Amino acid sequence: MGRAFGAEAAPCSLEESAPVEIAAVDADLDLLTQDGRRIALAGVEFPAGPLRERSRARLEARLAAGRLAFLSAAAAVPDRWGRIAGGLYVEGEGDEAALASLAEALLREGLARFRPDPAAMPCRNGLLAAEAEARRRGLGLWTAGEYVVVDAGRPDLLAGRTGMVVVEGVLGGIGEAGGSLYLNFGPRRWADFAVVIWKGNIEAFERSGLRLRTLSGRRVRVRGLIDTAYGPRMELVSPAQMEIVGAP
Repeated sequence: MGRAFGAEAAPCSLEESAPVEIAAVDADLDLLTQDGRRIALAGVEFPAGPLRERSRARLEARLAAGRLAFLSAAAAVPDRWGRIAGGLYVEGEGDEAALASLAEALLREGLARFRPDPAAMPCRNGLLAAEAEARRRGLGLWTAGEYVVVDAGRPDLLAGRTGMVVVEGVLGGIGEAGGSLYLNFGPRRWADFAVVIWKGNIEAFERSGLRLRTLSGRRVRVRGLIDTAYGPRMELVSPAQMEIVGAP
């Protein structure tokens, strides 16, 4: 299981949440409120294809008319699509009366995976734990080949990949060049997988507890877009994109 850093903040609790009535789930799986707002669940990436329809059906079931819901907004202003990113808490099912995170519920069932957007960083611990449970149990999207965690030692498996990819492996070495820090998962330049972090972003990783220059020999899991122009590599801009797997 990956190690997360830092305590959960207000967006991941009910302390600063407000009641909200959900009117519908749209085609993009955004949540439309009765008062005209559009909510995107922070830290959630929904799958494509038939699994997406399962996710939609589950959302609609959890947000049935009359069910109590609370919005804890992580973003102060809407994004360019007019969406407010945040967490939504809904009543439990069956005998579970307590309010629970809708995002965590979807991740735990394998109906979504963690998306490391900035709004999700305060809630990262719980979201990653929920995703890890679904991955261990082989639920939902974790049975589909396009969503499996790619072995960093098999860079050939990254060829032609699009969208967000999750890669895991033992970090072999660290280098610096051109104003960037390189985390190399193999000795072959241009051939083996590497992670690139611009030096201006290093401070954010350090503040989260990730001491990048001390990670050689550690098993690391990262997620982001793959760039194959200069060999298979991934640029990280947020500590939400990285997990340290296993004990030190």
